[in-house]
Amino acid sequence: GILALFWIIVGILCYITIIGIPVGKACFEFAKLSAFPYGKEIIRETELRGRRVSTFWNVINVLLNILWLPIGLGLTLTYIFLGVIYAVTIIGIPIAIVYFRMGQFLLFPAGCKVVSKKQAYASAVANEIERRQRLM
Repeated sequence: GILALFWIIVGILCYITIIGIPVGKACFEFAKLSAFPYGKEIIRETELRGRRVSTFWNVINVLLNILWLPIGLGLTLTYIFLGVIYAVTIIGIPIAIVYFRMGQFLLFPAGCKVVSKKQAYASAVANEIERRQRLM
């Protein structure tokens, strides 16, 4: 709850800067993952939409992820550390898995989406069909 609220506030602050809108989107996605972590998958927009993501946004996302790297590395290490602490308790293993996934997301968040497992699977199938059709 509180963590999700924190990320919503950070997302709003990023939107105010205008140039930080992609990072703000990632903050809102992270807030969604923080509030409802189970049954979710983290995937890149390019995986979700296939080839329908513009080159411009791909370049912007890569640049923002490079700029975000020092912050993301610190946050990722923090979440991995928390995940290890929860994993040691044995009953905290499900929470540890969530923290590991959150850490993975925070390393390079720009261009990521949090979707249901069903949506991630459907997207993967659709992308594979599209890829096979291009090969024919």
